[in-house]
Amino acid sequence: MKNCVKNVFLVAIIMFLCCCGDGVKTSKAIVFAVSADYPPFEYFENGEIKGFDIELARLVAHEIGKEAVFENVQFSAIFPALENNLVDAAISTITITKAHQENFDFSAPYYPESLATVFMKDAPIIHQDQLAGKKIVCQLGTTMHEWLKKHVPEEAIIPMDNSNLVIESVKAGHADVALIDGAQAAIFSQKNEGLAYAIIAKSDLGYGIVCKKGSPLRNRINQALHVLQAKGEIKKLHKKWLEGVSWKQ
Repeated sequence: MKNCVKNVFLVAIIMFLCCCGDGVKTSKAIVFAVSADYPPFEYFENGEIKGFDIELARLVAHEIGKEAVFENVQFSAIFPALENNLVDAAISTITITKAHQENFDFSAPYYPESLATVFMKDAPIIHQDQLAGKKIVCQLGTTMHEWLKKHVPEEAIIPMDNSNLVIESVKAGHADVALIDGAQAAIFSQKNEGLAYAIIAKSDLGYGIVCKKGSPLRNRINQALHVLQAKGEIKKLHKKWLEGVSWKQ
């Protein structure tokens, strides 16, 4: 879902990673960069980090014989953290794209991405052709943002910094509809009585775990994902987190 968008906080975040946090790199741990603002994949509940990606990272690390440690940063700092060896890998609904693959190594995809509209129940937008003439909000730099730029006029798109702002803009009437990932659309619609959602498209891209270019860890992660898939563990995570899950923040 998320593509890298650099911002003015980058230097401060990298300094933070260098100086503090749980993610002290050791031979016994895999330090994952995450941006925990995207339920049900990664989010905080009562101070505890949770979600599909978090549990998957822990399972992958366990298969490799290590423990998973998480550094929560703004999404724009994830790729620079990898480049500067501040973390070992990243898992944060990161879409596998050709542009990203030029500079980083991705695991095999672990989740196929879907695109969904979120709208007020009394003003449904359930088909792609209904987007014409609408004010559409999305998260800046995401797959949804790129998809919209290909399918609707640029002036119709209102990009925002995070998914919470995206949803609030629809609730406040500043936008007619939001475009987000299908699993997240279900969560936000569940949390907000006045909202509903509809899957309108399937992305040909998927989410992957990211490593620095040339990192031997990528092959070990792929092996772990293969084992977890064969054991049915990834299917269990899908059922737990992505099928009718109830979420509260």
